[in-house]
Amino acid sequence: MVPACFMKTPFLVLFCLVFLGIGAADAQDAPATAKSDIWLPGKAWALELDGTGFTTRDNEIQPDGRRYFLAENPQTHLVVSIFLEAAKAPVQTEECQHSLEEKAKSNASLASAKLKGIAYRTSGDLQILEFTLPQFDGVPKNQKNIFGCLIKEDVIVDIHISKLFFKASDQPLFDALLQSIHFVPRDAADTAVPAGNSMLLFQQGSRYFLAHQYREAIGPYRQAFEIEKSTPTLAKTLWRVLIDNLSIAYGITGDLTRSREMLNYGVSKDPDYPLFYYNLACTSAERGAVAEAEKNLTLAFERRANVIPGETFPDARTDDSFQKFLLQKDFRQFLSSLYGPPQ
Repeated sequence: MVPACFMKTPFLVLFCLVFLGIGAADAQDAPATAKSDIWLPGKAWALELDGTGFTTRDNEIQPDGRRYFLAENPQTHLVVSIFLEAAKAPVQTEECQHSLEEKAKSNASLASAKLKGIAYRTSGDLQILEFTLPQFDGVPKNQKNIFGCLIKEDVIVDIHISKLFFKASDQPLFDALLQSIHFVPRDAADTAVPAGNSMLLFQQGSRYFLAHQYREAIGPYRQAFEIEKSTPTLAKTLWRVLIDNLSIAYGITGDLTRSREMLNYGVSKDPDYPLFYYNLACTSAERGAVAEAEKNLTLAFERRANVIPGETFPDARTDDSFQKFLLQKDFRQFLSSLYGPPQ
């Protein structure tokens, strides 16, 4: 029989079911830090920009190996997207000019009115195309677009900054963001990180998990976890579910050591979330360590108000993992001190 500690609460099952039906971009929205770094595995540098006021929509390594970054400033309505793509052959500087010209042609063919203010210019190594799209599908948009392209080693950097209903007074917003873009060195320890999309891996693992295929869930969950350690993009609730689910999958398949490792990592990064401590108490109980179980139950109970909204704090008195301890008077008294006397 699977210990109750390692069974998913109804809320988190429902949460995963709902999550699998929503868009990845919606689930990943997170405020950007003052500086946003975009990088590729194996490269000793990152592209940095001033992310003050921006909300990150995507920052992921796609299945084809490209890095994609998307952010929006809800106050100024400025949108910035960036692709980093490692070329399979040596890159010539002329490729940036060709890329920008193709973007001008494709946008002109999609526009329902002639593009305005088309201009090419350079800023250092950055080659720039800018124009305003007055209408789209006959609807006035007055969208200002700036495309930038530069080459770093064998990597092509594509930048797009845009804003609907552009006014001349908005131009300094574009200029400031462009001027903030530069390369910075990365620590050597960070350059050899796993590639992949943690959101897609999380979704894949969750499908296995909800089908009770716990052993199969471990692989994609673990990959998502390794990516999140170096490039956190999941929202806090999703990250908690990832750690929780992976620890449960390990526990259900009998690997209590890795289950504890996951939970201890969760505590080190999010010490206020009660279920990490509660599940640590479960693993302690499975090993017969009653004093350790009591310590973690106390830490969990002290933080019980911090459960995810809609989630219920578990009752250890009805949990199979603690049943053998209930034969001990001292443990029963301990539980009564937390939960109150039995009803």
